[in-house]
Amino acid sequence: MSDLRKAIQIARKDMKIYYFSAPTVMMGLLFPVLMFLTFWIGRGLSISEALPGLAALTVFFSGSSIGVTTLALERTKGTFDTQLAMPVSLLTIALGKTIASFSYGLVITIIPVGILALVSQCQIMNPGLFLVSIAFSALASAGLGMVLSATAKHVHEAMTPLNLIRIPMMFISGLFTPIANLPIPIQGIAYIMPLTHCVSSLRYAILGSGNTQTFFTNLGVLILYAILFLIIAAKRLEKSLE
Repeated sequence: MSDLRKAIQIARKDMKIYYFSAPTVMMGLLFPVLMFLTFWIGRGLSISEALPGLAALTVFFSGSSIGVTTLALERTKGTFDTQLAMPVSLLTIALGKTIASFSYGLVITIIPVGILALVSQCQIMNPGLFLVSIAFSALASAGLGMVLSATAKHVHEAMTPLNLIRIPMMFISGLFTPIANLPIPIQGIAYIMPLTHCVSSLRYAILGSGNTQTFFTNLGVLILYAILFLIIAAKRLEKSLE
């Protein structure tokens, strides 16, 4: 509990300094929204059919991007060394920054998706499961960002490999093309991608597509990814200090 309190304090510090300024909010929203609109326009989808994809892209890109930016900036400015001098473990530091990224992705996704659903009078089938799905997706995407930023000294060192992973993931996760239509080897890759399980869980929560067993399987995979990413991030942080 002591380590958790310390992690929450680190998260509060990051959110206060970096996260909810206007430029940061725009960065979290603009790219996924524009990317989704590029593929949505002309396809004849209703707002309800579009919501799962919009929510998945927003939570995935916002949750994974912001931690990359802040950790690299702290290394550049030298303020990260101050945290290393504190009586906290590297796992606690990684957890704190993951919590901050998770909170950012959660808020940045829920507010615009909620507003769009209200304005369009689109009914979300299960609002409770929608919030749970967004939360676990934000946690997994925040962990991915931490893994790739753990050893980066500059933003571009982490953002480049992150985009090399995220952008191809968009096209094989079932967002724009059903996974069943992909070649068999690509389908196998798709099912081990966290974004695939994010999309599937959100479609169940918003549209009722799929079944309960698949939904909870998706959540389980996202939780496993979040734990795995957190452990790997802590190990990479330790390695970067050697």
